[in-house]
Amino acid sequence: MNSHLEFLVGRVFDGTLAPEHLADLRKSGLTDETIAAQHIRSVPLAMIGRLLGFDVSTVTSALLLPYASVDGGFMPVVRMKLFPPQTDAEGHSFKYAQPKGSSPRVYFVRRCLHEVLHGDGRLLIIEGEKKACCFAQLGHAVIGIAGVEAWHVKGDRRLLADFDHIRLRDRLVEIVPDGDYQSNDNVRRAVQRLGAALAECGSRARVVLLPHELPQ
Repeated sequence: MNSHLEFLVGRVFDGTLAPEHLADLRKSGLTDETIAAQHIRSVPLAMIGRLLGFDVSTVTSALLLPYASVDGGFMPVVRMKLFPPQTDAEGHSFKYAQPKGSSPRVYFVRRCLHEVLHGDGRLLIIEGEKKACCFAQLGHAVIGIAGVEAWHVKGDRRLLADFDHIRLRDRLVEIVPDGDYQSNDNVRRAVQRLGAALAECGSRARVVLLPHELPQ
């Protein structure tokens, strides 16, 4: 694990977050208990570029979203929300970032981890880490993916290896995409491919649309 990442997720959480980060988490509905359990952290400004591996001179702060592992620790994953949102070379705006070339992983929420791994009840797959935490607080067995294509590695349509830890056979799995599912053909195709990959593992997959969009 990156030494800076290990330092941030390993230290005892004293409840201190940058005011804009705490406000952002509150807007998403996250409780103090969830924030502490997931080790969500404000990143010291000098560490942001070191963690990401590229220049972030226009970023004023960042919120780290550590990825819990099934063994109780954390994965060597760097994923953070940037403040303010950034614009790439092609003019596209983005709020979240990770090191270039890094592979996606499944985001596990500690609150419901046992039920996700070993239960046979309904499992939700939510696009977005904070949304996954929010649904877990409501009592759902849920995992998060960082984007509509973040359930597989590039060039491979099989589920990520993280799914191997989850009981999937004969289980109802509901995919909850972002609001652009109905208007974006690429998103719809990615969700359909995810459903097909789940079906290959024996799951009963279906798409569920939220009545309104939750803050990201």
